[in-house]
Amino acid sequence: MENKAKTLQDMLFEALIRDLEDPDKCSPGLYQVVRGVVNDNKEDAGSISSQNLKAVEESMAKAAPFKFGS
Repeated sequence: MENKAKTLQDMLFEALIRDLEDPDKCSPGLYQVVRGVVNDNKEDAGSISSQNLKAVEESMAKAAPFKFGS
């Protein structure tokens, strides 16, 4: 079951990345969803592939119609 959960989690991140790269789907609501998913999975950060996390971060930075505060 754990393997299926990881597969589902990876699929979710991949779908979010695709949506972030699509200008028609990129919206403040999508950023809230991405933020929520990342926040919900902070304790499981070790199980989320660093490649997927990096891709989400890069997609958000490129697609954001505003700048993220640091």
